[in-house]
Amino acid sequence: MNPSAATWFKDTATHLLERVEPHLKFLERHGLEVVRLASDDPGRIIYEDTGQIVVVPHEYIN
Repeated sequence: MNPSAATWFKDTATHLLERVEPHLKFLERHGLEVVRLASDDPGRIIYEDTGQIVVVPHEYIN
């Protein structure tokens, strides 16, 4: 387990990204800021499947 790990959806996982959109709109309607991040190199990959990756950001890699 790594508390600094983050999950990223792959841009090819459109079926997953489409499901997230209504949740983001809900948050925005309630005054919460939503920021979409994109990166070609978000960190060291510790898990990967067809739709997502889990990475440890570079600043947490020893």
